[in-house]
Amino acid sequence: MKKLNIVYTCNVRKPDMEDERYGEFESPATIEAVTSALERIGANVELIDVGPEIYHQLEKRRDRIDLVFNNAEGLEEKELREAIVPFFCDYLHIPCTGSSPKTFINKMDKATAKRIVAYDGVPTARYQLLKPGDRLRNLGFPLMVKPYSEGTSIGISQSSKVHDWPELNAAVSSIHARFHQPALVEEFLPGREYTIGLIGCYVLPILEIDFARIPGQPHVRDPHVKDIENPFITHLDWTATAKRFAEIAVKAHEALEVRDYNRMDFRMRDDQLYFLEANIIPGIHPTEADLTNMCRHAGLAHEDMIALIVHTAVQRLAPIYPERFSGKTETLEQLVTTAMGKIPCAESIQYQDKTYMLLGK
Repeated sequence: MKKLNIVYTCNVRKPDMEDERYGEFESPATIEAVTSALERIGANVELIDVGPEIYHQLEKRRDRIDLVFNNAEGLEEKELREAIVPFFCDYLHIPCTGSSPKTFINKMDKATAKRIVAYDGVPTARYQLLKPGDRLRNLGFPLMVKPYSEGTSIGISQSSKVHDWPELNAAVSSIHARFHQPALVEEFLPGREYTIGLIGCYVLPILEIDFARIPGQPHVRDPHVKDIENPFITHLDWTATAKRFAEIAVKAHEALEVRDYNRMDFRMRDDQLYFLEANIIPGIHPTEADLTNMCRHAGLAHEDMIALIVHTAVQRLAPIYPERFSGKTETLEQLVTTAMGKIPCAESIQYQDKTYMLLGK
């Protein structure tokens, strides 16, 4: 059997990258685990550290790449940055995992993402974008303040929850000064946080973050909290409530037109789940990432999680690029069939013309 030629695109974290911006870059542990998982499915794997030359690197390989496995956060282009690799792949007619450039751009603008999901009936907290000189209107304290176009908790700390005008002014000014972008100010949602992941047609076990259980009783998932929270995160069984949460997540997923895989964050208020944001190239660290945690709880190993993401992408892309995949995916299909055959599905969700399976018990 011929092998798939896969280019794995990401931003490689170097030892001197201490700034919070580099929290989205990939560690050696992630790169090693993902490369190994891709080789296991029967692929030749080449790593590309995404930088200013990414277009030329893809262009010169375009005729020998069967698939780009993309997990790159991009460069300094604000809301465009996560769309860089998918856009160039589209332009060069190279198959690529994950969502379209349009979806990446819409997701990176958190206000736009909230408007899109709200149009399809997904609840989201009221908000306002504040540029320098803007005045707050019709929102009451406490409020949450964060950059409107960042990811991985960048720009978020415990002081992002503000209780009065001086705290609000300080938090908004800090966003303007540090990130040179508007601040997203929204109603603070006081309940527990939930993160919900999907791969293909599967909804993964839902993670619940109860801040009252975490040392120091933080208000938000800032980078420090994410470093210590794992022992305090629980998984929901597929009760009627969890199924209702999954239905809301599927609706948001479809509204944003996400492809292949996704992880979305929600918060509870008064027994209602509210959309916070989508992470359409979520972290895939072999032990620490939320998506990995969800899969592990369902009984899906990290290497099988990567295989399932690739398999989902190949199913979508093979009709468009049959010559890229013909005779090269037998091992992938066998591994995914074997792995998924061992995992129970609680029940299913119908949304529009699609069926989503709730993975696990």
